[in-house]
Amino acid sequence: MGELARSIGYEEVIPRDLHFRMNTETVTRHWFNGDPWMTHWMNAILAAVPDGERWVMNSARIQLDNLKDPEVRQAAINFCKQERIHAREHDEMNKACVEHGVPIDVVERVFTRIRTSLQGSLSPDMQCSIAAAFEHFTAIISSVMLENPDLFDETDPELRAMLFWHFVEETEHKGVSFDVFVEASGGGLSGYFKRVGGMGLAVAVGVPIMVGNQAYLLYKDGQLTNWRSAIRMSDKLFVRPGIFTRIFASHFLPYFSPDFHPWDDDNREVIRVWKRAYDKSKDTHKAFDALKAWTLRRRQSVNGSSAESSGAKRKLAIAH
Repeated sequence: MGELARSIGYEEVIPRDLHFRMNTETVTRHWFNGDPWMTHWMNAILAAVPDGERWVMNSARIQLDNLKDPEVRQAAINFCKQERIHAREHDEMNKACVEHGVPIDVVERVFTRIRTSLQGSLSPDMQCSIAAAFEHFTAIISSVMLENPDLFDETDPELRAMLFWHFVEETEHKGVSFDVFVEASGGGLSGYFKRVGGMGLAVAVGVPIMVGNQAYLLYKDGQLTNWRSAIRMSDKLFVRPGIFTRIFASHFLPYFSPDFHPWDDDNREVIRVWKRAYDKSKDTHKAFDALKAWTLRRRQSVNGSSAESSGAKRKLAIAH
């Protein structure tokens, strides 16, 4: 097990049994800022959340008796509690989408069939490895979203509050599935190859599902040829803030390092802004507002420092 997991991460995993108003008013047809392509890109991912969360919960549960480290075992139990609540709230979100005529239920059934097939053919260790890979993806998507809350400025505040609560908790437990896998598999060279194999399977299964789901949802929504929306999505995914670019360059490739651990990217500072505000107010809306204000201040500070550095370099060049 990675040394970082022994010193950070576990104390962050706190189940919060929260309920959000997920209905056709808070979850509009194009809930992501009124944009069809971005909405259905997110829908293509989130549609599988309820069944996916139950899958990763099961992969952790079946390994509990193999976990000798009491900290890992307790973290796995808290992880399962968090994921159960996430699944429940996303069930309600999916129902709201279906009521708008968006066939999320069809997309979810496709994922369930694939998941059932994998469960029936893979060993517990490999299922655990795939769970660690999926959890890594959810954590890195959450990380990018947490750093860019202004992406959701025009999203309904209740839905936005639910999503950012989920992003925070996915970050809290981002090392748990990984540590459960390492502890249960025994680590070493064999464990490393299983980990890499699990990631390979996760990509082979997950990417086609995501692309196919989005295309299907856009087609059923009559938005497949909405090129303006497609261009806006491409800008967000590859340029500003470059969600895909950042995921691949900064977070995906390090997973293949033999000594990788999810908490190598220690972003507790970001989630603790949300957590402090929530603990004080017990209000997820205020917690989101505090996070957004903090990220904007940090961005301005970074931009200001960059501008000062550029100005100093120009002055030095002129002086010479």
